[in-house]
Amino acid sequence: MLKNFKKWWLFHLANPVVRKGESGGFKWVFRRFTLDISTLSGNFSARFTAAEHPYAYLLAGKNDENIIGFIQTLYYLGMTLTTDQGLVDDISKAIRKFEKRVSMIEPAEESEEAAIAEVKAVQEYVDAPKKEKRKMERDVNGRFKKAVKAVEESK
Repeated sequence: MLKNFKKWWLFHLANPVVRKGESGGFKWVFRRFTLDISTLSGNFSARFTAAEHPYAYLLAGKNDENIIGFIQTLYYLGMTLTTDQGLVDDISKAIRKFEKRVSMIEPAEESEEAAIAEVKAVQEYVDAPKKEKRKMERDVNGRFKKAVKAVEESK
Protein backbone atom coordinates (compact mmCIF):
# COMPACT_ATOMS: atom_id res chain seq x y z
CA MET A 1 0.00 0.00 0.00
CA LEU A 2 2.88 2.37 0.77
CA LYS A 3 4.31 1.70 -2.69
CA ASN A 4 1.00 2.71 -4.31
CA PHE A 5 0.89 5.89 -2.25
CA LYS A 6 4.44 6.81 -3.27
CA LYS A 7 3.58 6.25 -6.93
CA TRP A 8 0.43 8.37 -6.60
CA TRP A 9 2.40 11.10 -4.80
CA LEU A 10 5.14 11.22 -7.44
CA PHE A 11 2.89 11.23 -10.49
CA HIS A 12 0.19 13.55 -9.12
CA LEU A 13 1.40 15.93 -6.44
CA ALA A 14 5.15 16.02 -7.14
CA ASN A 15 4.63 16.25 -10.91
CA PRO A 16 4.07 19.96 -11.69
CA VAL A 17 3.28 21.27 -15.16
CA VAL A 18 6.41 22.36 -17.04
CA ARG A 19 4.91 23.30 -20.42
CA LYS A 20 1.47 23.23 -22.05
CA GLY A 21 0.24 23.61 -25.56
CA GLU A 22 -2.67 23.20 -27.93
CA SER A 23 -2.98 23.14 -31.69
CA GLY A 24 -5.92 22.20 -33.84
CA GLY A 25 -7.67 19.32 -32.14
CA PHE A 26 -4.68 18.29 -30.02
CA LYS A 27 -3.41 19.37 -26.63
CA TRP A 28 -0.32 18.36 -24.68
CA VAL A 29 1.01 18.84 -21.17
CA PHE A 30 4.63 18.32 -20.18
CA ARG A 31 4.92 17.57 -16.51
CA ARG A 32 8.06 16.89 -14.53
CA PHE A 33 7.86 13.13 -15.10
CA THR A 34 5.34 12.70 -17.95
CA LEU A 35 4.09 13.96 -21.30
CA ASP A 36 0.33 13.68 -21.72
CA ILE A 37 -1.18 13.98 -25.19
CA SER A 38 -4.89 14.02 -25.99
CA THR A 39 -7.46 15.23 -28.47
CA LEU A 40 -10.02 17.85 -27.57
CA SER A 41 -12.76 15.33 -28.36
CA GLY A 42 -11.26 12.83 -25.93
CA ASN A 43 -11.11 9.93 -28.40
CA PHE A 44 -7.29 9.64 -28.24
CA SER A 45 -4.74 10.00 -25.46
CA ALA A 46 -1.18 8.88 -24.81
CA ARG A 47 1.28 9.20 -21.94
CA PHE A 48 5.06 9.06 -22.10
CA THR A 49 7.29 9.06 -19.06
CA ALA A 50 10.35 11.27 -18.86
CA ALA A 51 13.13 9.85 -21.04
CA GLU A 52 15.47 11.12 -23.70
CA HIS A 53 12.98 10.33 -26.49
CA PRO A 54 10.31 11.54 -27.05
CA TYR A 55 9.90 13.50 -23.79
CA ALA A 56 13.20 15.42 -23.53
CA TYR A 57 13.61 15.87 -27.30
CA LEU A 58 10.16 17.44 -27.69
CA LEU A 59 10.44 19.49 -24.50
CA ALA A 60 13.77 20.97 -25.60
CA GLY A 61 12.35 22.16 -28.94
CA LYS A 62 12.13 25.92 -29.39
CA ASN A 63 8.77 25.81 -31.14
CA ASP A 64 5.84 23.42 -31.18
CA GLU A 65 6.20 22.12 -34.76
CA ASN A 66 7.93 18.89 -33.71
CA ILE A 67 5.35 18.25 -31.01
CA ILE A 68 2.47 18.82 -33.42
CA GLY A 69 4.02 16.57 -36.08
CA PHE A 70 4.72 13.85 -33.52
CA ILE A 71 1.16 13.93 -32.22
CA GLN A 72 -0.37 13.96 -35.71
CA THR A 73 1.71 10.96 -36.74
CA LEU A 74 0.78 9.00 -33.61
CA TYR A 75 -2.88 9.84 -34.04
CA TYR A 76 -2.95 8.97 -37.72
CA LEU A 77 -1.21 5.65 -37.21
CA GLY A 78 -3.35 4.80 -34.20
CA MET A 79 -6.57 5.45 -36.08
CA THR A 80 -5.63 3.75 -39.37
CA LEU A 81 -3.42 0.84 -38.35
CA THR A 82 -6.30 -1.62 -38.15
CA THR A 83 -7.90 -0.52 -41.42
CA ASP A 84 -5.31 -1.58 -43.99
CA GLN A 85 -3.15 -4.71 -44.02
CA GLY A 86 -0.77 -3.08 -46.50
CA LEU A 87 -0.06 -0.30 -43.99
CA VAL A 88 0.61 -2.89 -41.28
CA ASP A 89 2.99 -4.76 -43.60
CA ASP A 90 4.82 -1.53 -44.52
CA ILE A 91 5.25 -0.53 -40.88
CA SER A 92 6.40 -4.04 -39.92
CA LYS A 93 8.95 -3.97 -42.73
CA ALA A 94 10.21 -0.54 -41.63
CA ILE A 95 10.54 -1.73 -38.03
CA ARG A 96 12.52 -4.83 -39.06
CA LYS A 97 14.79 -2.65 -41.22
CA PHE A 98 15.32 -0.26 -38.31
CA GLU A 99 16.08 -3.10 -35.88
CA LYS A 100 18.59 -4.56 -38.33
CA ARG A 101 20.29 -1.17 -38.74
CA VAL A 102 20.45 -0.65 -34.97
CA SER A 103 21.79 -4.15 -34.31
CA MET A 104 24.66 -3.53 -36.76
CA ILE A 105 25.90 -0.63 -34.66
CA GLU A 106 28.23 -1.93 -31.98
CA PRO A 107 27.63 -0.36 -28.60
CA ALA A 108 30.41 2.00 -27.67
CA GLU A 109 32.50 1.21 -24.62
CA GLU A 110 31.67 4.66 -23.28
CA SER A 111 27.98 3.79 -23.11
CA GLU A 112 28.82 0.69 -21.08
CA GLU A 113 30.90 2.79 -18.70
CA ALA A 114 28.09 5.32 -18.45
CA ALA A 115 25.61 2.53 -17.68
CA ILE A 116 27.90 1.19 -14.95
CA ALA A 117 28.29 4.68 -13.49
CA GLU A 118 24.52 5.11 -13.51
CA VAL A 119 23.97 1.82 -11.69
CA LYS A 120 26.60 2.82 -9.13
CA ALA A 121 24.85 6.16 -8.60
CA VAL A 122 21.52 4.42 -8.05
CA GLN A 123 23.09 2.01 -5.58
CA GLU A 124 24.77 4.93 -3.80
CA TYR A 125 21.36 6.58 -3.43
CA VAL A 126 19.76 3.38 -2.14
CA ASP A 127 22.51 2.85 0.43
CA ALA A 128 22.57 6.49 1.59
CA PRO A 129 21.05 7.51 4.92
CA LYS A 130 17.78 9.42 4.89
CA LYS A 131 19.48 12.82 5.36
CA GLU A 132 21.83 12.23 2.42
CA LYS A 133 18.91 11.11 0.24
CA ARG A 134 17.16 14.41 0.92
CA LYS A 135 20.32 16.31 -0.09
CA MET A 136 20.55 14.31 -3.31
CA GLU A 137 16.89 14.93 -4.09
CA ARG A 138 17.26 18.68 -3.51
CA ASP A 139 20.29 18.73 -5.79
CA VAL A 140 18.40 16.93 -8.55
CA ASN A 141 15.37 19.17 -8.13
CA GLY A 142 17.56 22.27 -8.37
CA ARG A 143 19.31 21.06 -11.52
CA PHE A 144 15.95 20.14 -13.08
CA LYS A 145 14.53 23.60 -12.38
CA LYS A 146 17.64 25.26 -13.84
CA ALA A 147 17.36 23.14 -17.00
CA VAL A 148 13.67 24.02 -17.41
CA LYS A 149 14.44 27.71 -16.87
CA ALA A 150 17.23 27.55 -19.47
CA VAL A 151 14.87 25.95 -22.00
CA GLU A 152 12.20 28.59 -21.33
CA GLU A 153 14.72 31.43 -21.68
CA SER A 154 16.03 30.07 -24.98
CA LYS A 155 12.57 30.35 -26.55
